[in-house]
Amino acid sequence: MKTIAVSLLSVLLTLGSSAWISRSNDLLKSRGLNDEKQAIMQLIDKESSAFWEKDFEAFASCWAHEDYIRTMGWWAAGGITVVEGWKERGGRTKKFMEDFPEKNPQNPVRKNINVRISEDMAWVTFDQYGSDTGDPTFDMPGLSRETRIVEKIDGAWKIVYTGWLLQGE
Repeated sequence: MKTIAVSLLSVLLTLGSSAWISRSNDLLKSRGLNDEKQAIMQLIDKESSAFWEKDFEAFASCWAHEDYIRTMGWWAAGGITVVEGWKERGGRTKKFMEDFPEKNPQNPVRKNINVRISEDMAWVTFDQYGSDTGDPTFDMPGLSRETRIVEKIDGAWKIVYTGWLLQGE
């Protein structure tokens, strides 16, 4: 009887410790995912702020400098925009910032944020609400439906795709 009790206790302790380890691992993974989500949202915020502040170096640091990156968007004033590759994305943005150097600080509100992370790639969708400052080149007033795809490159998240549909007011 004593042997059965000791065996049963041993089994229960093993199962209990396995469940505790499993819950601990899940908690660590959850914390890790939250850290990754926070890092991704900070990257998106940095890239947007650098764009409106006309800080090309900060903007460029947020992007993968690869031929496969893409930007696709639409707004009423300009229609469809498609930009392929960092050379074009970086060149266009740098020229816009040089041609229109006046800073256009924004404090967009982001809602309905959805972040999905898988290994070294993640995608994010959100609704962004911007203000109308009167700058037709850099403003994105009202509701904009946004998408980002990011890759982890050398340990840091970098943007590889931006999509936006400026719905407006």
